Amino acid sequence: MDMTTQQRVDIYNRIIKAPISSLDNVGSAKLMATITTDVSRVVQGAKTFPDLVISSVSLIFILGYLFYLNTTVFVYATLAIIFGSISYVLPMYIGSLYFKKGRNNIDRLHVAIRSLLYGTKELKMNHDKQKYFFDKFLLKHEYEVLNNDKKGSVIITSAINYGDLISFLVIGFVAFVFISYNPITNERLSAVIMALLFIASPVSKLLNALPQISMANISLKAINDIFDNLPEEQASQEIISLKSWDTLKLRNLEYSYGSSVDRFALGPIDLDIHKNEITFIVGGNGSGKSTLSKVISLHYPYEKGSISFGSNQVNDENLNSCRQFISAIFTDFYLFDTLLGNYSDDQLKKFEGYLNQLGLGDKVSIKDKVFSTISLSDGQKKRLALAVTFLENRELYIFDEWAADQDPHFKELFYTQILPAIKNEGKAIIVISHDDRYFDIADRVVTMEEGKIKSISTKTKSAMQTDESLCTLTVEA
Repeated sequence: MDMTTQQRVDIYNRIIKAPISSLDNVGSAKLMATITTDVSRVVQGAKTFPDLVISSVSLIFILGYLFYLNTTVFVYATLAIIFGSISYVLPMYIGSLYFKKGRNNIDRLHVAIRSLLYGTKELKMNHDKQKYFFDKFLLKHEYEVLNNDKKGSVIITSAINYGDLISFLVIGFVAFVFISYNPITNERLSAVIMALLFIASPVSKLLNALPQISMANISLKAINDIFDNLPEEQASQEIISLKSWDTLKLRNLEYSYGSSVDRFALGPIDLDIHKNEITFIVGGNGSGKSTLSKVISLHYPYEKGSISFGSNQVNDENLNSCRQFISAIFTDFYLFDTLLGNYSDDQLKKFEGYLNQLGLGDKVSIKDKVFSTISLSDGQKKRLALAVTFLENRELYIFDEWAADQDPHFKELFYTQILPAIKNEGKAIIVISHDDRYFDIADRVVTMEEGKIKSISTKTKSAMQTDESLCTLTVEA
């Protein structure tokens, strides 16, 4: 059990330390299959090693005793073990191929299960789609895992029984054939038969352990593949104190992803993000807005250029420390059902006030830092996530299409009250948006096209003055 936990903890640590881009490439289904299936199989394989050692030692001593009793019988027994082991390799290899096919289908099965859990509403509305999904995806992979494991188990079980049969054939040969052509006393014959009977047990245990070792080896390879595809960020895990800053500076910033066929390149980007300002990043789909936001939030490692929070230029020593300046709600955000962190009673009371202001007071309550529910609409989930970011009280806020799922009332609230309120607290704000009717809220509008900045529009000083009467939402923690 300790080994199982330690293996999983190692994978957890590798996941949290891996670049987001690497996690995206591996995929959550493969990671989940590794954590839930491969770790257990490796541990089960490891549990066989004590038995292997004991059985091997027992076999050596029994063979030594046979050599003492009768060298000819010893030679026969040794040749039988060697022949049985060699002839056992072929079915073992075939069986391991089936196990490997079954393991590969587990990844696909996890993808299908996730699709079932998250796409139930869509499947219920279309019977043909539902039937096609079950037949061609979910049940197909389910039965492929079952059939491959069954075939592998049948082949290997047959091989194990074949190994047991060889042991009894040797005993029968000695008892009924060998004694007819070789002089041996009854006492020695009884001792030889007993030794051969004792040999059967360690040989059987050694053969029985091989299937588990084979499956463990397949799963170990899958775990190693995960580790190979999840390189650790070279950034220091120590959070250090950094100098205060007023401007986030992006200089000659470049980042790219994808294959040579569909490669997307961002940059070079030169941009300043100031505190006490609201910066809108706008552009068409595929223009690079969200990619830029994830580079700014230090999730995607830029390939060229630099990012500096004031005089703090981001590097491996301070990368994780610089991340502590940032709070973000992305389009693919995850909402935890618990407030993670140590918060005072006063802060929790403020949080309840945020829930009321965001229209969630009658839907979500909090007890012992646990939300009563997160079974909410997309817009409500985003409002709850927004309340959490207020509590974090960071210096840079990034909102990626936050208002896209909101009804008109909360969309108006977000642009005309929430954003100015955050700005008045001295924060830097980046908003990715298509809501052109609210562009006048921004101090600057950065327009992107094909991964590059096309234009930057800046308000005049008089137009930048905020209507204080709108800023009724207080966000300090």
